[in-house]
Amino acid sequence: MNLSDLTSLSLTHGQVAYVVDGMHIVEWLDRPALDSVLKKFRREGVPDFKKGGQVGRQGSDFEYKFEHMMDCVVAMKLVADGLAFRHVVGLMKSDPDKLWQCYIKAYLEADTGQGADLEIKSVDGRKVTIGGLYLDFHAIFSKYGVLSTPGPRLLDPWQALNRYMGFYAGLHPTGMVRLSQLATEAVRLAKDAPVIKRGRKT
Repeated sequence: MNLSDLTSLSLTHGQVAYVVDGMHIVEWLDRPALDSVLKKFRREGVPDFKKGGQVGRQGSDFEYKFEHMMDCVVAMKLVADGLAFRHVVGLMKSDPDKLWQCYIKAYLEADTGQGADLEIKSVDGRKVTIGGLYLDFHAIFSKYGVLSTPGPRLLDPWQALNRYMGFYAGLHPTGMVRLSQLATEAVRLAKDAPVIKRGRKT
């Protein structure tokens, strides 16, 4: 895994839908429905193509780089975890620059050792190993359903375990995203994504 794997990626909307579909994140959505949800996110600025100078207009397509693709993957993972569309948009737009940095670090974590495996052993001898970097928006739902976040951050396996297993009263944290695993799988599929014939241009 290296940075060139990421900088060389250039996908169409259809190829990104192929990647998300191939990851089986939202298996209850068929391809037309998945395509519609991704376009709905795009209209809300997820991904934010304006950051790279891409301005959408009828009849044009967008070039999805690694970060754009991962915005789609993470957004759909949050949908799969049960978050409302408006809440997902809010999380994804809380700090997009930092979020993009998280994607790159999570993909390269095997080279940096940041997500080194953590082995957990029970008193009766059972073992489980967790590894990679985890994405946590530190998002909290109040008892009235209001969602708040200080923005995205990366957790190593030990931090992720503590975050997930913590005790919470009155406030309910959302699930975390195993980002290294998602990024690795997305890049693998993206490298072999077929040319997707375009239908109606949007």
